[in-house]
Amino acid sequence: MLVVTGNKSLSVLFLVLMNLIPIGGVLFFGWSVYEVLFLFWAESLIIGGFNLARFWTLYKRRNDGMMLIMIPFFCMHYGTFLLVHLVFLNTFFSPDDSVERLPFYGYLLPLLGLIASHAYSYSVNFLRAGEYQKASWKELMVAPYQRILAMQATLLVGGALVMFLGEQVIALAILVAIKIVIDISAHRKEHLNKASQELNTAEQGEAAERSSVFPGWESDTTSKSRADKRE
Repeated sequence: MLVVTGNKSLSVLFLVLMNLIPIGGVLFFGWSVYEVLFLFWAESLIIGGFNLARFWTLYKRRNDGMMLIMIPFFCMHYGTFLLVHLVFLNTFFSPDDSVERLPFYGYLLPLLGLIASHAYSYSVNFLRAGEYQKASWKELMVAPYQRILAMQATLLVGGALVMFLGEQVIALAILVAIKIVIDISAHRKEHLNKASQELNTAEQGEAAERSSVFPGWESDTTSKSRADKRE
């Protein structure tokens, strides 16, 4: 079963709305570059969490014992990646002690929104649309990195430019716009590839079914062809 177009559009709309939150934070709550980049780092953590849910789904619904190995391996590998990125973020973008930082509860609403966005994609695309039936542990292992590496490289370079130029609102708006493009592109590529694989499988099944409708005719045709070649 393919994902309904309306569900795809709603999932993309979620992505866009969640990415607009940092601009609101900068305009109305005085967020710094650090707060914006930290929120995007937290989104990487959320993406990893839902990827673990996908591993667990393969274990429970397909009884794939390989997932019991992949889950701790992914936690260690992806966790190390996030830790290094957080250290880098705090080293180069953390504000001075004299600057008041946003308290944790200030991130609560944006984080809940990001969780809701990724939960919707997981439930609609991976579960209800049956993507878990075709997913492999290799795809799940690579998927978060393909999206995040491009996103984080853009954010870090963009964040450095914001600090250098000093025009936070305009530069962050450009930065968020770039991130939206990356997110939508990665999202569509991921689900279109899976939909395409599903469609190809269905077409192959239909072709095989058509070829077996007249087995006698096929056998006669094959025998005639061989006889012609001998002649």
